[in-house]
Parts: sequence; C-alpha cells; structure tokens
Amino acid sequence: MRVCHFAASRGLGRGEVYVDLINRMAETHDGLQVGLLAPKHPHYRDRLHERVTLLPYKARDSRNNPLLWLECASLLRRFNPDLVHTHFAKATAVYRRIKPVVGVPHIATKHNPRKGRAYEGVPSVIAVAEVVKQSIGHDRVTVIHNGIVPAEVDRPPRGPGGPLRFLAVGRLDPIKAYDKLIRALTAYDAPWTLDLVGEGGHRTELEALVETLGLQDKVKLPGFADNIPQRMAGCDVFVMSSFSEGCSVALLEAMHYAPLVLSTPVGLAPELFPGWLLWDHDDPSTLAPVFNDYDTLRGRYADWARGVLPGFHMDACVRKHVDLYQQLLKT
Repeated sequence: MRVCHFAASRGLGRGEVYVDLINRMAETHDGLQVGLLAPKHPHYRDRLHERVTLLPYKARDSRNNPLLWLECASLLRRFNPDLVHTHFAKATAVYRRIKPVVGVPHIATKHNPRKGRAYEGVPSVIAVAEVVKQSIGHDRVTVIHNGIVPAEVDRPPRGPGGPLRFLAVGRLDPIKAYDKLIRALTAYDAPWTLDLVGEGGHRTELEALVETLGLQDKVKLPGFADNIPQRMAGCDVFVMSSFSEGCSVALLEAMHYAPLVLSTPVGLAPELFPGWLLWDHDDPSTLAPVFNDYDTLRGRYADWARGVLPGFHMDACVRKHVDLYQQLLKT
C-alpha cells in the first residue's frame, strides 16, 4: 500500500504529531510506502524517517492558489499513492480541489475542535478526540487518539518537604489560560512553584501578572525547552489549564512521564480522565486535594494511568490508522 500524507505547513520542528505518526508508519510497516507532501524546507525535515519520501512543493502556500493545485497534483501523480491522507483544514481543502484530477481516495484528520467546513465533503474523517468529532458536520468520522513513543527518562525521587513543583507546557497564548492557573495557585498558602515552558505572544501579559502579584520567586517562564520529558518526570504536578484542546501531545507526554496530571475539562480530558483529575478555572478548591494529600493522590493516579497508557502508545495509533486505510480501500 502506498499512502501519501499531505500537511500544508512547515511546522515548528517539534510536536507535530502527524510527523511522529508518519515516521512510525514508515519504521514499523515494511509493506507500507509512505510519502509526505509538504511545503519546501519544512522545519521538521531533519526529523523525518529515512523511509519517508518527502514531496516538497514550491508554490505559494495558499489554499486558493491554482499554481499550488497544479504542483500538488503533479507531485501526487508522480508518487502514485493508493490513498491520500490530509492533515488540518488547508491541506484538506486543497486536496478536495484536486482530487477529481488525481483520482485517489481521500481521508483527512481533524486535529482540533474549531468549527470549519473543509471536512464536510470528505468521505472519511479521523478525529483525534470525541470533542473534535462533535465539530464535524457529518457522521463519517472515526476517533483515533494520538499516541507517542515514550522516551527513557530519569525519575528523581521526591524528597521530604519543599514546595510542590507545578509544570505547564505550551505556547504562551490566552487560550492556554495560564493567568487563570497562576491566580488559582495563589489561593494556597502551602509552598509551590510553577514553570510555564513555552513561548508566545502572551509572555508580556503573564510577566506583568507575575510582577503585580509578587510571584517572581514562584513563577518562571523559561521559554522553549528541548528536554520536555525530563522536565515532566522531574515535576510534582503537570497541569493542563487550557480553554480548548484537541488531543494534546503535551497532555499525552505528561501522562507518560509526570507523577501526577491534572487538566481542565477540554480536549481528551473529559473523555478519559476521572473527575478527580479535572479542575475548574473558576473554582480554586478543585486544586485542594493536591495540597491536602499529594502522596495519596499521586499513588491513585499511578494506578489509574497504568491501565490507560498502553492505548496511547504510537504503535496502537498506527495500527488503527492502517486498519482504517485497508477498510477504506476495500469499499
């Protein structure tokens, strides 16, 4: 089987779950020939597995550019796939334009719950979470959660005393609600620290809030980091504070590495997490169990996560994709 993925984005170099998916497909399935149609010079190029065929296009990256349509159609015909798998709305809209010319079956993945019409005419759609499925205007949808291949990390033991070390990872953006998290933590007199790892346009506002509240010794914004798994293993509590998510890779990583994970009821969390792992932006008391009996909560979380994590390994994700490809090509 020959499958060409299509992502109309150069990416950020890390965290593009579709790149991890494509790499794992190429690495673990000898009978699967995998291509990736993408803009020239993608930031994740050095991350691609040697068995992934990169098909870079040069045309201006706009879904309404006829030159882009022609170039993508030409590249796809050259690769000659049995199936085209698009990621996100732009690539999905472009392939819908050129599918009559290319003549290859189409499947698309929607990675976030934002509304959009790009998926309405797609015969088969993958949603990365139930909340994403609900944003699609038809029922030709299969939910396949994201997965990761866990790395080896050192898990330092927690020493007696000391502050509870909270960690959040993601871009500094209002949708991540880091201001809400900071204010929620200020309700507790117990010692704590918070690292907000990431970068973005909301940095100035967050730094101002930290200064206004006098939390310079407690809240740190270290920027980008390339040792996220180790940071997660070294914290006490990972917190997802967002207003909206799909199937967050940061949350999946935290579930594999962090000793305790809490989330607002967004994206994958309300579908998967029991109520005692959810917290409310507007009710700081939902963080109280962390401060009142951390060790008990951590042990309870470890027992729960042990049964859940195998379903979020990238190999499980790949198997579900390949099975769906085979079903689609039989119809």
